[in-house]
Amino acid sequence: MMERDIRAVLDGLGLLVQDSKEAGKLQAMRNYAAVMALCADLRRSAEEYKGTRNITMVISELENHMAAVAGLFPTWDLPKDQHLVGAHAAISKLAMGTCFGQPV
Repeated sequence: MMERDIRAVLDGLGLLVQDSKEAGKLQAMRNYAAVMALCADLRRSAEEYKGTRNITMVISELENHMAAVAGLFPTWDLPKDQHLVGAHAAISKLAMGTCFGQPV
């Protein structure tokens, strides 16, 4: 995946997380499904770069926070806002210059 494609995926993930802030249950589930599809693309791209394990761990972190926002992990007793902050933090980590060989 090219740098601009990765940037577009990360921007899309950010928009989905932001949209989930005020989303109802159904929209949160739709956003989660879209996040999972975009994360699958990122996982495939991560195989091309060094540090694949670290990148996939951050992708899993993002997926888990969005699953909690969608209500799939009811045992996570964090407020929804904290999960959204965690999801944004994971996206920020993925946007760092050390991920996916992006320029700093």
